[in-house]
Amino acid sequence: MGFQVIRVFRTCASAVLLAVTVLSVPQPVAAGQVTDEISALLDALVEGESQSQDVTSLDAAALIPRFYQMRGFEPAWGDDASAEALFAELQRGIAQGFKPSDFHLPRLTELRERARSGGAVEQAVFDVFATDAAVKLIHQLVFGKVDPAQLDKAWNFSKPVIEQDTAAVLQSYVDGQGFDALMREIDIGNAQYTMLIDALAKYRDLAAQGDWPLVPEDNVLKPGMVDPAVAAVRARLAREGVLSQANLPASSDAETDPAWIYDEALQEDVKAFQARHGLEADGVIGGRTFASLNRTVEDRINQIRLSLERGRWLMRTDDEEFVIVNIAAPRTYLVKSDGTLWATRSITGSAYRKTPVFRDEIEYMEFNPTWTVPASIFRKDKLPRIRKDPGYLSRNNYVVRNSSGQPVSAGSVNWGAQNPGVTLVQKPGPDNALGLVKFMFPNDYAVYLHDTNDRSLFDRNERNLSSGCVRIEYPFEFANLLMEGDPDWSQERMQAILDSGKTTRVQLPKPMPVMLTYWTAWVQNGQVHFREDPYGRDGLILEALDR
Repeated sequence: MGFQVIRVFRTCASAVLLAVTVLSVPQPVAAGQVTDEISALLDALVEGESQSQDVTSLDAAALIPRFYQMRGFEPAWGDDASAEALFAELQRGIAQGFKPSDFHLPRLTELRERARSGGAVEQAVFDVFATDAAVKLIHQLVFGKVDPAQLDKAWNFSKPVIEQDTAAVLQSYVDGQGFDALMREIDIGNAQYTMLIDALAKYRDLAAQGDWPLVPEDNVLKPGMVDPAVAAVRARLAREGVLSQANLPASSDAETDPAWIYDEALQEDVKAFQARHGLEADGVIGGRTFASLNRTVEDRINQIRLSLERGRWLMRTDDEEFVIVNIAAPRTYLVKSDGTLWATRSITGSAYRKTPVFRDEIEYMEFNPTWTVPASIFRKDKLPRIRKDPGYLSRNNYVVRNSSGQPVSAGSVNWGAQNPGVTLVQKPGPDNALGLVKFMFPNDYAVYLHDTNDRSLFDRNERNLSSGCVRIEYPFEFANLLMEGDPDWSQERMQAILDSGKTTRVQLPKPMPVMLTYWTAWVQNGQVHFREDPYGRDGLILEALDR
């Protein structure tokens, strides 16, 4: 019967399922038979003859035949050690945010069991499917599952380059150090990525216990109040493991449940929760805090999965030092070659004037900058103000220039026209919208980092407020860090330039890579921080990640 099944398979590759069903009694299998069946199965794949679900679900049809040709069509996963190593690495992939179906894992487990008790056909099908899963895992870990360029036309981050033939590398490791050794070579060593993996495991463990309790939103909860909803807050924080004080406060009223009392210890826990979620850390539980408390465990899991996917896009940089802006936080970081991290609060674009996600290099700084008002801001913001307040321009140090770039009198301009045909340039000074310094990486979006004349905005927790550029809270510290290595640079020189009031360009010792990115979950000081999705970007990526 075994011979007949093999002949049927060779005649029509779609008989794989029939073969698995008919071969109910294990038959002795010669090594050459499995090799022949792998060759026949791959022939069917290459020629497109197969109608079998088993065969057509393979995605790596170009690479897999080359892999098996290199090994003379010998099985790669036939011994238990190799198969176990593969399954262990697939589980590690799931621990990094992938789904079992990404590697057809349920089907692969079933095929392995059939291969153990079946004949050459079953062993060949399992082996080819196992190779397909291995190739998918490699590709998704190196490049990510989702192609960001398909979702964002502005995406300009470079992809990792695999300099060797993947089939040849896989062949070398499978027959050499083992598949697990290969996976250690392509692991992402970034500490943030590793911490996100741990965070995902933690929140998946929480999800396995069921969702956390909802907190009733009927009343705003303030410290000192007594309300049944306070007990729900305690239960919610306890389920996430962020309730520091398990003991309940003493109640002066025998009829009052101590769990209902909003005491100082709970207030501190709520404030810590608010800080981790980018909320006003005042201990008052209102609309935004209720919304964050009542986001499901699965929501938080998906945010971490999205950050891991974004990590696969970005965390293989070869740059020793770089600047990274998290638009969603919003915060700006400078990662130094010695591993130190400098951070500052930032202000990024509003939902209507989004800061784009892209990569560039900071080339120079401009102290005491002028500000040429972009056309869109001129039309939407400045023109209505000028029409209402004729003194607005002089009071805010604006120069009016005509289409030739020549200064003209504000009184000569028809400000009532739909397009007055002029440009506004704000003079240098402490009232300049860009502040006293800007950090330039010339790009198509006219986006850069800069100081600001309104520092009060940094005290807000929600800071997606700008017209697209990135304002940073401590620009002069940042400037000094960027100039490290220049023997002619000093705090005194910078102050002299500022005091001069003249617009002065200072070239960096070397260009500094800058990445404008978007993260709604990250780990900081051992705790997971979450943000809402100000630009609505998470949904599309999650849909593609789950596809």
